[in-house]
Amino acid sequence: MKNDDEINESSISDLIHYAEDEKRNTFDDEPETDDELDDEITETDDETVSDKEEPVSEEVSEENKKTEEEPVSEEADEEPEDELALEEADEENNSEEEKTLSNNVNYDDDTDYPDYETDVGFFDDLKIGDHKGIIIGVIIGIIVVIAFIMIDTGIIGNYKNNFSNNISKVFKTSKTDKNQLPDPTQKPDEQYNTEIKSNEIVSFEGANETEFVPYKNGVVCAKMNHMSYIDGTGTVVWEIDTAIVDPILKVDGNYILIAEKGRNKICLYIDNKLQYDVDDPDTVMSAELSSNGDVVVVTDKSSYRGGISVYNKSGEQIFSWASGSDAVICADISAASRSVAVALLNSDVTAKTTVQLFNVNETESYAKIEMPDTVVYELQFVGDKVNAFGDNRVTGISSSGKIVYDNDFSNVQLTHSAIDSNGNKLLAFDDGNIPMLNLYSKNGFLKNSTTLIGVTDFIDINKKYILYNIGRDIYFGKTNSKVMSKYTAAMDIKNLIIVSDTTFVVIYSNSLEVVTV
Repeated sequence: MKNDDEINESSISDLIHYAEDEKRNTFDDEPETDDELDDEITETDDETVSDKEEPVSEEVSEENKKTEEEPVSEEADEEPEDELALEEADEENNSEEEKTLSNNVNYDDDTDYPDYETDVGFFDDLKIGDHKGIIIGVIIGIIVVIAFIMIDTGIIGNYKNNFSNNISKVFKTSKTDKNQLPDPTQKPDEQYNTEIKSNEIVSFEGANETEFVPYKNGVVCAKMNHMSYIDGTGTVVWEIDTAIVDPILKVDGNYILIAEKGRNKICLYIDNKLQYDVDDPDTVMSAELSSNGDVVVVTDKSSYRGGISVYNKSGEQIFSWASGSDAVICADISAASRSVAVALLNSDVTAKTTVQLFNVNETESYAKIEMPDTVVYELQFVGDKVNAFGDNRVTGISSSGKIVYDNDFSNVQLTHSAIDSNGNKLLAFDDGNIPMLNLYSKNGFLKNSTTLIGVTDFIDINKKYILYNIGRDIYFGKTNSKVMSKYTAAMDIKNLIIVSDTTFVVIYSNSLEVVTV
């Protein structure tokens, strides 16, 4: 069986041969339209040929006689006769041209050309050869266009794919794009809902050095030796002192985790009630929490390239593992199966990440997924599926180790990412100075793509509601909303967090603002 390239090359070759045949037969096989036209053309041809042959024959005969009888002379008295003969010959030629084609066909040869009494416009001054060249050029152009359309492999295929991708990034075609993009006929402020129900500014010293995470209908705040909860009205519900200097803050369900970065302490809370306080034997670098209270921490383990430890909701260490060759970057644990995912980076030659899956009851991994030329910086379980966020791709991996989806972003710069509890992902890109915001489903399908009017610094997503900024302007609403809400912050923004379907929190340097639309 021929492959696509062979078939296309054979088709192109046949078309070229066909074009050459057309070049030879262009003016020999022109079909007649009806019997009357056929008779008329035949009669015209007969008259033209007969009228043309007789004068030419007589003129040549007379000139031959003159040549034989009279010697060549350079005297001036013979010049008028020559001029008269030339004028007569010109008149005969003009008479003959009126009987021939309007496009100056040369009939000096013995070929019997058909008589085309048509007007060819700006081609009137061209020769028949020029017409043939134009027709051959047109046919070759058609062949090239057909080949471009048919071939989807090789250089042409790559060019078509790149061209299609670039066009699709500039001119979006998804259904939600039409709803997402503002109406250009409206004034700038009319494109958005600028009305708000309430806004409450809460003084919070050192807010730009504080960790904020959505919790219930508000936010949990953790900074040096302090943790508090502020609800959706801006009210400080509770606040407590902690022993954590540089906190890592995570929330899932009713559980709150704070671990001390660069030290050993791990604390688990439900609201403001401490569940346990333990010290890991190794230095804590990062940590994640599941909705059933399991905690996985990445550690800087002595004599290794990193390690992980897993604690249950009672503070018992139920799993630990260390890497001897590749650096441990991040990890997460599934609430559904208690599977542990670990991202390992090897940079000996080029950057390569390997995601390994563990069962907390086993000492060895049961699945390995290699991701060449990618640095994975975050792993997030949603149910039994782990989402791996890399510098140039986002990949979904099932609990059995199979790749569910793989979104490659090698041609753009991924600048920000966010994921909600349903697995929906919001990604911000910089595509050649064209800022973009894409929404992907839990299975990796592109649901919406929007070209932004400026670069965004902060993004968030929660149950199909998205939040992002461009400078001090903040945009909030559903992904398929015809009109997004717009709010302009009073100060420079340090972070943005969605806390409910109608409320978001703006973090400033020394305060935070709760805005309800």
